[in-house]
This record gives sequence, structure tokens and C-alpha cells, in this order.
Amino acid sequence: MAKMTWKVILMPLIFTTTLLSQFVEVQVDIAVERMPELERSDLKTLTGLLKSYYENYDWIENSYGMQIPLRLNIFPQSVSSTGSERIFTAQLFISNESGDQRFFEKSFRFVYNSNDPVLHQEVPHSLTSVLDFYGWMMIAGELDTYEPLGGNNLYEKARDVATRALMSEKPQGWKERIQTLDEIVRLRNYRLFKYHFWQAMDLSDQGKVKEVPLAIDRALQFLETQFAENARERYTHVFLDAHARDLMAVIKDLGNVNQQKKLMALDPDNKAVYEKILSDQTKVN
Repeated sequence: MAKMTWKVILMPLIFTTTLLSQFVEVQVDIAVERMPELERSDLKTLTGLLKSYYENYDWIENSYGMQIPLRLNIFPQSVSSTGSERIFTAQLFISNESGDQRFFEKSFRFVYNSNDPVLHQEVPHSLTSVLDFYGWMMIAGELDTYEPLGGNNLYEKARDVATRALMSEKPQGWKERIQTLDEIVRLRNYRLFKYHFWQAMDLSDQGKVKEVPLAIDRALQFLETQFAENARERYTHVFLDAHARDLMAVIKDLGNVNQQKKLMALDPDNKAVYEKILSDQTKVN
């Protein structure tokens, strides 16, 4: 769904409500099959707590009316006890609804005891700090689609969480999370490609068809520059895979043949998707 269209629809609400929730329709799934009976029960309770953790918290002053459907999957592999702490080792997968932002951890260790509160706090915590880190990462990535490099300040919030956690008594995993953050922040061309892609989509939705080709040109320019630096850069390909149909469809309808050819040359992985959209156009004509 186009970003600026959301802004036009939701802006009047900002004057009647102080803040809007940034995360909506949060779906949490914790696979409990491998766990003992007590842990199964506690993890089922945790499922509801994590949904509330994201949905019932004002992360930012939501001037854009941003709403991000979120998917969180945790796959516990083992559980052990050390003193008063019960430590779970799990795989973690978190993504937005479209899947153009997604993160996976193969070995996520967190402490959760029966009846533990799950609260936003400044003190580093093996569970909530990770939730906060990815929350800020998701919102920052979303803000990049509203403004050029608009997520910079919130990427720094994610860095603050990670830095404090790295210096805590449980630093496991935080070096890798900071590396992920640094990698994304440095991908300036990928981030600007995302912005101009959504600008093209928004202009199309608003009926400003004469402005769409220039937005497409800018998007493809940044995509080309990104792939000139690294043709297999992962985050860019994740985004393309999520939006390949939408991108070629808007080029087909409002762009030109040169843009079609350029996109197919830059992203041969989705060649079949692009060819099908262009073939459908030919059949209609």
C-alpha cells in the first residue's frame, strides 16, 4: 500500500488522537512442541505478552500515521536453568507483512521465568532488549520509505539499545546485531531505491501519472548503483522479491520500455515474474 496515500487518509486523525500505534496486527507464534509441559504453558502466556509489547506502546510520535503489521516467530530448541534463571535457546524470525524487512537469528538466548513481566525498560534484558532492537529497526526501515534516509535517527535508537546490551552481563548475539545494523545503515543506495520506489507507487495512486516515470528513473538509478557495488546484496534482493510484481506493474502502466529492460537486466532473479506481467499486458492489448 502506498505510503503517501496512508498519510493523506490518516493525517486528520493525528489532530484528534495524540499518538497512533506503530505496530498493528502483530502475530506472535512460539513453537512449543519440543518443550516440557511447564515451559509450554509459560511460553503460551509469553505469546500474548509479546503481542501486547509491540502493539500497546508508543514507539515514536507517529506523525505519518504509520502502521506496521508484524510477524514474530520463535522456535525454542532447548531450555536450561542457571540459578534462578531459566534460559531458552531458540531460533528467531521477525518480519513485516510484505516481507521486505525480515531478520533471522539461528541462536537466540533469552531468560524467561514463570510470571516474569515483559516491560519496556532502559536496563538491558536478554529478551526485551532484542524486541526493542528489532522494533526500532523495523520502524527505521519503514521511515526510509517516507523520507530519503528518514530512518537515520531510529537506527541510532537501535544502536543505543545494542551498545548498552553489548556491555551488559549477557552480551551474546549483540555484536552480530550491531553488524547487521551497520550493514543496513551503510546501504545508502538500497535505502534511496526503496524511497523512490514508494514515491512512484504513491504518485501513481494519487493520479500524478506524469511524475511517475521520473520517480521510476530515480529508483532504478539507485538500484543500479547499489548492484554496481554488490550485485548480490541481500537486503536489496529481499526487497525486490517482495515487490517485484508491483514494481514492474507500475513501469508497465506508466513507465517505458527502456525501464522495463533495465529492471530485468538488473534483477534477473525475478525475470519470470517480470515476463509474466509484460505477457499479461500483451494479451490484454
